[in-house]
Amino acid sequence: MSLNRYRTPEEALKRLTERKKEIEREFERLSEKFKKGEIDNDTFNEKRKKLEREFIEIMDRLAQLKYITGEGAGKY
Repeated sequence: MSLNRYRTPEEALKRLTERKKEIEREFERLSEKFKKGEIDNDTFNEKRKKLEREFIEIMDRLAQLKYITGEGAGKY
């Protein structure tokens, strides 16, 4: 994930925070589909791992950007 596409660290922070929230919603929808039996265990685990990897990467970038922008360890 490259941060070069953002003009400022603040813009990157905003966009990544939005994406983090989207991933959280996607995971909730995925869990609901699994609970309802709409997707099987293998599909659930595959999609869950993909979302988890992206989530971890975004959280790492958010921590870096919060340090850069001086927001410290505040809420994401």
